[in-house]
Amino acid sequence: MATAAPDSKAIVLITGANRGIGFEIAKKLATSPDKPYHIILSSRHHSSVESAITTLRALPNLHSSTTLEPLPLDLTSDTSISSAAAHISTKHNHLDILVHNAAISFSSLSTHVTDPHAPQRERENWHAIFDTNLIGPALLTDALLPLLSASPQPERKIVFVSSKLGSIAYTFDEVNSRHIDLNDATRFTEYSASKAALNLYAKHLAWRLEHSHGEGGGSGRGKSEGEGGDKKGGEEKKGKWKVNVVCPGYTKTGLNNYQGTQEPSEAAKIVVRLVQEEGGETGTFRDKDGIVPW
Repeated sequence: MATAAPDSKAIVLITGANRGIGFEIAKKLATSPDKPYHIILSSRHHSSVESAITTLRALPNLHSSTTLEPLPLDLTSDTSISSAAAHISTKHNHLDILVHNAAISFSSLSTHVTDPHAPQRERENWHAIFDTNLIGPALLTDALLPLLSASPQPERKIVFVSSKLGSIAYTFDEVNSRHIDLNDATRFTEYSASKAALNLYAKHLAWRLEHSHGEGGGSGRGKSEGEGGDKKGGEEKKGKWKVNVVCPGYTKTGLNNYQGTQEPSEAAKIVVRLVQEEGGETGTFRDKDGIVPW
């Protein structure tokens, strides 16, 4: 597989980039004065991501060398995931940074108690949330790991946008409980559970990749520690893997019917920081104030 020159601009894929935090992540990267990117904005709704790109291209402070590309992607569709990976492979041969931003907090399925199909709909509701928030990101990651492995950058990065509601230690800690309305938080059990599962998946992935000596790998768990080496086929060992989880904070987005306490532009800052930072750890869970307990 051919790769670009090491000094070429990084290729970034952002899921759910048509609006909200995903759009603001793309906007901050696109207007970064120090470094250009090729930003792939993905969404289930192709027209909305095209509109987002039109808005970004009109920005007066858009980096002159930054480029933007739309990509239709439905995380609940294996066909869509395969097509997206094939497109990136054919057009770019590699990927440098993957930002998992797309998520839902509830589905449109009715679970009203008077609905005779409520038990069935309730199961479908759980499936819909986990499909988008956990299974889709996991399968997309597996599909893109070969492309990330081919990155010429010093660091290959995967960032999972999660939530502190997925942290049992944080949510039910006596100190933190002063700042959390558990009556409100526990209304989003399905969402919180999906984020807790995503956090665990990300932590497993970080460990696997860190101990695979840079070779990557899909759901086959990668290589065990000690396999491989600093070189493969006479080539120098590839860049370091950085897999981290981030909570952007309680943000006004469609996810919570715009009930948050901050704007998406503020929430995007911590995500962009992880995308742009050089060095640092892998396998962490962070928010703007520092480390979040798992």
